Amino acid sequence: MKSCILLVVNCLLIATSVSAQQGNRKNVFPTKSQFNAESTKALLDYGEVTINGVAFTREYTDANSLNNFLGVNVVGKKHLAAEGTKIVLFPVTAYFEEYLKLRKKYKRSKKYRAMLSQEAFSHRIEVSVGTEGKFTFNEMKPGKYYLEALIKFNGTDIASKQVGRSDYYNGFGHYRGSSPIYEHYVLNYNGAHLETKIIEVKEGDSVIDIKL
Repeated sequence: MKSCILLVVNCLLIATSVSAQQGNRKNVFPTKSQFNAESTKALLDYGEVTINGVAFTREYTDANSLNNFLGVNVVGKKHLAAEGTKIVLFPVTAYFEEYLKLRKKYKRSKKYRAMLSQEAFSHRIEVSVGTEGKFTFNEMKPGKYYLEALIKFNGTDIASKQVGRSDYYNGFGHYRGSSPIYEHYVLNYNGAHLETKIIEVKEGDSVIDIKL
């Protein structure tokens, strides 16, 4: 069987690591489906299929302000994953599907967060991105897999700051009030998007190409 990775810290993927920084929340584990280590290991055993992929994310900003301000279209700009970016693969089992539902349910919760058991988290495969965002999982078996990567990028956005106020008067010259004057400027920022995908390797496949 391919080597799986066991972490001492019981936190799921990048998404859970990030969410853990948002405060103390109660961990919620799948309960309807029991994790079966033996069958999950079998799903990660050696096969004959190669999964080739390209990992990237897109930069989404305000088209009506930034694009007009810059005079160029940066909305949806494509950013390839940098070399060394980790791509994580899990076999999709009933236990994992329940986890995904819990993660969706508690995505914005301030009280709860979905978690995998430490044993379930250890049953995964990781590869690193090479050049041009490319990655490969070799010798995979037919089945359904969940892939995830946190892709970092340098983005562009527009911001505004108050530079003064504009006074206004009535027809008799009496002061009636003022309104702020804003100046827009372009800024660069460090962003990160969590990209996920569920794929299915079918019987008879030898090589499949995907985009993450």
